[in-house]
Amino acid sequence: MIIDAHAHVLLWPKMLPAPNTTTFMSVEQQLAIMEAKGIDKTIILPIVSPEPLHIEPQSIGEVLEICERYPGRFIPFCNLDPRLGKRPENTTAADFEFVLKQFKDLGCKGIGEMTARVYWDDPQLWCLFEAAEKLDLPITFHTTTPDCDSYGILDEIGLHRLEKTLARFKKLKFFGHSQDFWNEMSGDVQAKDKNGYPKGKVQPGGRLPELLRKYPNLYGDLSAGSGLNALQRDPEHGYKFIDEFQDRLVLGLDYCSVKNDMQHIEWLTEIKEQGQISEQAYEKIMWRNINRLIDLGLE
Repeated sequence: MIIDAHAHVLLWPKMLPAPNTTTFMSVEQQLAIMEAKGIDKTIILPIVSPEPLHIEPQSIGEVLEICERYPGRFIPFCNLDPRLGKRPENTTAADFEFVLKQFKDLGCKGIGEMTARVYWDDPQLWCLFEAAEKLDLPITFHTTTPDCDSYGILDEIGLHRLEKTLARFKKLKFFGHSQDFWNEMSGDVQAKDKNGYPKGKVQPGGRLPELLRKYPNLYGDLSAGSGLNALQRDPEHGYKFIDEFQDRLVLGLDYCSVKNDMQHIEWLTEIKEQGQISEQAYEKIMWRNINRLIDLGLE
């Protein structure tokens, strides 16, 4: 069994997310990749915030239509922009709960990918998290730094605002993703590396391992180049990281384009066959963890 916990799939993709790119994945393109890589199920993460600028907003109706057309292949997540259209001082958790409850009743298993450029401790965002915690809907997030011209929930080096959120919402599961998240693997992360793909040895003292050890509600979404680079940049460290956090990591690919070549499954399979990671850790990352965390009930 293999479950891809991070995908963006559209029925009729039309818009380019950036110049000289392709559209997001069509259903047919996603299914072809799943067939080629042996992926049994894929989680669809709709984008709804205006960041990033050129991404097509996706309705829950479209996500559910895809799931209905291809039963058993896709798993729906929902999404909300925390800037609900009300003044922050007038926003309550009930505002979000009213909508999220309907999403959950329709079969949605989580929320994300959250990309809004608001700080982690923004009052409206915390109202959304309060509602999500009450409804047991995990959050898949992208995080970035305030100085970066990119999308994602805002935090400085050290992820201290994220830590405040983890401590506040201890029963809410967070699936972390992005360069800014995974580059906190190393204790020597600098501003010039925060939004990129650093190479070389991982140094002790990284905030990400510290947060994973301290907060059992934080999980690592290995998707995209950021997640794979965090493990491959220092393979010996990567093997140990996988062993220590094997219950906290989920496979994701994040195929935003057919031109991408996401090698997560191939690399994890290779190092498992080499004996660098255990069969047990491999199975947990490939599907058992996400099956447990969003209550899919698969055997």
